[in-house]
Amino acid sequence: MDEGLKDRLEVAIKAAKEAGLMVMDADLNSKKTFKEKKLNDFVTDFDFNSEKLIIDKIKESFPEDGIFGEEGGNHKGENGRWIIDPIDGTVNFFRGIPNYTISIAFEREKFKPLLGVVYNPRQNELFYALKGLGAFCNGEKISVSKVSNPNKAIVVLVPPHRRREKADRYFKTMRKIFNEVSDIRSFGSAALECCYIASGRVDCYFELALGYYDFAAGMIILEESGGEIKDLNDKMTDTYCDVVATNTLLTPWLLSLIGE
Repeated sequence: MDEGLKDRLEVAIKAAKEAGLMVMDADLNSKKTFKEKKLNDFVTDFDFNSEKLIIDKIKESFPEDGIFGEEGGNHKGENGRWIIDPIDGTVNFFRGIPNYTISIAFEREKFKPLLGVVYNPRQNELFYALKGLGAFCNGEKISVSKVSNPNKAIVVLVPPHRRREKADRYFKTMRKIFNEVSDIRSFGSAALECCYIASGRVDCYFELALGYYDFAAGMIILEESGGEIKDLNDKMTDTYCDVVATNTLLTPWLLSLIGE
């Protein structure tokens, strides 16, 4: 066991819970204002407050670590990098929909997270994983579904609401997928959607134009539960990724439809 990773996981869990409680209190008791960073990409003061809280907690224990936060809390470091989405699902948050999460990951090599924490405060679900040790929800080990037949699958399909120029192609693919599956869903938080695949609640996920911070924590949780996540372009970047995530059994089928 890498004790440094274990210590970082404990800090990440503590930071996610504290940030989650702060955000949930704001959700339930505060008037929320927001601004649009770009098309359909929103931010609130609570996104910034949550990110600051998380960074402060990390820096107390690991001052030399790097930081990559969605809202600009970026710091270079020597011992690896934290990837933070302080509220994944901001629209859900300011509209009072309970599917928003605090998402925190840590990596030593870019785009290969070693630990991840995703906390949904409104539903009091804490997902987490450490490389090589499995994935958990509220302390119970989780694993992906065994669904291998697409017509039994529930698939998360999220149209490119921030990149409307990609919509026509996406909807054509979405229709092909829809024709072959049991049903579709969209929850409004990429991190949560990865965790739902990891826990066997849904089976696949396809979305274009994500930021790495949207799913970094969900990525390691999904991998440690037996699933996988791929960038369709094989050139993942911090700010743009076209993503498919599955229970592995449905990967060939999903990629074949997207590839068409």
